[in-house]
Amino acid sequence: MDAIARSYKAYAPALGVAAVKATEAVTPALKIAAGVGAAGLALAAANPAAAACGVVAVGGLAVVAAPALLTAPALSAAGFTSAGPAAGSLAAGAQVANVAAGSAFATLQSAAMGGYGAATVAAAAQGAGGVVAAVGGAAGAFFAKKGK
Repeated sequence: MDAIARSYKAYAPALGVAAVKATEAVTPALKIAAGVGAAGLALAAANPAAAACGVVAVGGLAVVAAPALLTAPALSAAGFTSAGPAAGSLAAGAQVANVAAGSAFATLQSAAMGGYGAATVAAAAQGAGGVVAAVGGAAGAFFAKKGK
């Protein structure tokens, strides 16, 4: 019998007990989560406008936490790629012969290439995400008070 088989044979009973204990420990939390989820769905059904605003607010918070969720696809959609502006794209159409260092175009292209512009674009996305989260949260609170 090789070493792996001996190890498995020696530890299998303990692993089985650990799996059972882990399941027993997690089951109450899963029941609570299911109850919270059901309550959340009932609240959303009773107040869809507030729920929609909550989704918007969470989306804004997601952009604050991970701005690349917004910036990477937006830059790509505009045609800013790691190899330069994509032919026939919005970025290619906006490019001039002499792009000034520090211009909006240069900053966006730098961000797409992972350069100095990445921090600037990420900060702008986080600011916008914060505004979206605040507006979504405030609108959600307004609709929740109205009961709509």
